[in-house]
Amino acid sequence: MLNIIKNKISFVGLGKLGLPLSTTFAKNGVKVIGVDKQQSLIDTLKNGNIPFFEEGLEKNLELSRGNIEYKSNYEEIIIDTDITVILVNTQSEKGYSSVNVEYAIADICKELKKSDKLYHLFILSSTVMPRDIEDIFIPMIEKLTNRKLNEGFGFSYVPDVVKLGSVIKDFENPDVVIIGSGDDYSSKITRELYDNIPKNNPPVCEMSLTEAEISKVSLNAYLVNKISFANFLSNLCETIDGVNVDNITNSIGYHKPISHYFLKGGLSFGGTCFPRDTLAFIEFADKFGLDAKQLKATDKINKYQDLNLFNIVKNTGKDSISILGLSFKPNTPTITESPSIKLIENLLVEGKTINVYDPLCMDIVKEKFGNRLNYFDSIKDCFKVGELVIVALPYDEFKNIDDTWKQVDDQIILDCWRFLDRNKFDKITYKCLGERI
Repeated sequence: MLNIIKNKISFVGLGKLGLPLSTTFAKNGVKVIGVDKQQSLIDTLKNGNIPFFEEGLEKNLELSRGNIEYKSNYEEIIIDTDITVILVNTQSEKGYSSVNVEYAIADICKELKKSDKLYHLFILSSTVMPRDIEDIFIPMIEKLTNRKLNEGFGFSYVPDVVKLGSVIKDFENPDVVIIGSGDDYSSKITRELYDNIPKNNPPVCEMSLTEAEISKVSLNAYLVNKISFANFLSNLCETIDGVNVDNITNSIGYHKPISHYFLKGGLSFGGTCFPRDTLAFIEFADKFGLDAKQLKATDKINKYQDLNLFNIVKNTGKDSISILGLSFKPNTPTITESPSIKLIENLLVEGKTINVYDPLCMDIVKEKFGNRLNYFDSIKDCFKVGELVIVALPYDEFKNIDDTWKQVDDQIILDCWRFLDRNKFDKITYKCLGERI
């Protein structure tokens, strides 16, 4: 039966994860109908323009031309394809919401109900709460189409495990591909489709739909535990003379059960996934009568990192503060839950003069803060006006900073990731997190 599946897929959701994934399929020879209800986005893509920054996306768009077409309606999804991949935004303030997935499914089902085709496969990639697929989405499809799971339609879940700033690289070089499916048939179709993407021959773990849902929320829940453990070590080291947290995390990271990944003391974790996944896992545990104490402690430590940074900055007594790096991590313009943004909000309350620079997200920050900040297009110009300069992200261009940039008396650098060469500073006072301050 695999041979009767049309050699074209539909892809619903062309946002910051969906567009990179859909074009990755297309550049690897899969014919794609990309669908998004935002007409301005579709117009931008049809005109050959890049709608937002993501590393490698412009090249992906070029390489996928001829294999992908962009539409804002669902009519051709059922006519021309037997597989629909859904990757829409499911984030909410308190975790994850299934609303956008339900909207997409409803639109697809409207067309599917009109069709006499025998089978259509739904593949979900958006992060959802465990049991959403079997308790919400599948009953919804059955009700709207009068079809039965594994007869008139199939359902698979392939959760995205990617990071903003390296989305395409992560899709193409996954540590593992997780496939949750309703039956063996949908699993085989899904695996055959996703075999088009990886360059690194990753392991593929096939499991039930609910197991795949739990796997996704558990992954980030585990990682944030590790991040907060490293940050707790960093906080300890800031109270002890002659200690640098990097020497500690570096040594224990060589133990294979631990490893160096995500074991770096510094600022709080932010972005669109980690904070929400922490809350989502806590909610998931609560739903089944368990108290995720370890995740609650992780969340508490993460919030403390923001307070700790604010107190360190406040205690310097400096009034003009320059912040280098504003997004939640390098190589992305996303400022969601950014430590720098939270610091700015607190410093504005204190009446501080705030000078900012970032290579990617200045326009977004201007929209948020307006004329309350001083914006600079040059690292050096931003640096020179700061009595205190905070290096909040480890961008390579920041490595050029040295004593010759000094123009303010008693100037201080606060290196949040111990990224700069401290030997370059004699006239400027060098301080860093993870050591006694």
